Amino acid sequence: MGVVARWYTDNLREEVNKGFRSKIEAGEYPHRPPYGYRTVKESKGSKFPTPDPEKAEIIRTIFKLIASGKYSIDTLREELFQRGMYFSQSTRKWTRSHLAKLLRHPFYIGKIPWHGKIYEGKHKPIVNEQVWQKVQEILDGRGNAKCHKRREFTYGHGLIKCADCGYSITAETHKQQYTYYVCSQRRHLNHSAKPAWVPEQLIESQVVSLLDKLILPKEVYNWVIEYLKRISTQEVVDTQKELKLLKRKISESQNTVDAILLRAAQAEDSLVDGFMRLARERQSEMALLQRRFEQTKLGLQEDTGGPVKILELAQHLSRRYVTLKPSPKRQIADSVFSNLELNGVSLCAEYRLPFAILAKNTNRPLNYA
Repeated sequence: MGVVARWYTDNLREEVNKGFRSKIEAGEYPHRPPYGYRTVKESKGSKFPTPDPEKAEIIRTIFKLIASGKYSIDTLREELFQRGMYFSQSTRKWTRSHLAKLLRHPFYIGKIPWHGKIYEGKHKPIVNEQVWQKVQEILDGRGNAKCHKRREFTYGHGLIKCADCGYSITAETHKQQYTYYVCSQRRHLNHSAKPAWVPEQLIESQVVSLLDKLILPKEVYNWVIEYLKRISTQEVVDTQKELKLLKRKISESQNTVDAILLRAAQAEDSLVDGFMRLARERQSEMALLQRRFEQTKLGLQEDTGGPVKILELAQHLSRRYVTLKPSPKRQIADSVFSNLELNGVSLCAEYRLPFAILAKNTNRPLNYA
């Protein structure tokens, strides 16, 4: 059933993506447009992104200030706040993630990014392309020799939420070397307690403690590894049986189509259309079977003992974690945990599957394995 559901979901996603791709290639944008645009219904009922006069002016100001080379994202946030250019009435101060994403978005120069490619859009640009390109160079550290290298914060940019208000935890560097994390809305929302500035070392030590909870006792680990290997072997056998069954159904469908086409060739003219319609229906069914066969076969080829690898990784993850750079650390934290929240100085987390199963059972006795 899992293979069938996955096959159906993949096919549905592929059909949806085809529809999106055809619109994007035609210069249309099927999603909600980014900040600065509003969606206007045209006469035919279709929707088209149009610059919002007030927000578009904010966008131009943002790009103009960064292009001047006098502002970093941090100082830009403060400048926009002082000018009364709020992100929204409820969230007045722009976050780093909002600005960083906005400044990189080619939609503002009339282009549409889609699956790693850039397409020409029909919508009206808000920003001059030369200004946009200059901003990209400044953000990359090439436009101005005085620009500082962009600091990569491991736990910022929305990875952790404030347990009190639900907004993102942001990062700041103090004295050019110490990184602290605090609620991004500490000045604009009422909190039950004043949000604390939490050192990065304290957050990281708590992350490592949470990763330690994934380590199984040796005897339980050995039992589970052996069990997973047996299950994996059985799954391979079941998948091979399914491939054999699909291959037989495809062959039978092909024989049925051939027989219908033969009948059509021998039938009277008035009956030919009916036979051809039936043949097309059987061909469509056969195409679905063939696609399911290819996907199942691909899944079998890609199955290289994933659960076993995850379990092996989890047993050494906390020790390896402290040796990694910010980007892979962030990827691991995002993959292992969900709903990371900072409550005062304490980091709270829920584990994603399958890590939640490990964390729940690390203290079980062997006879529970």
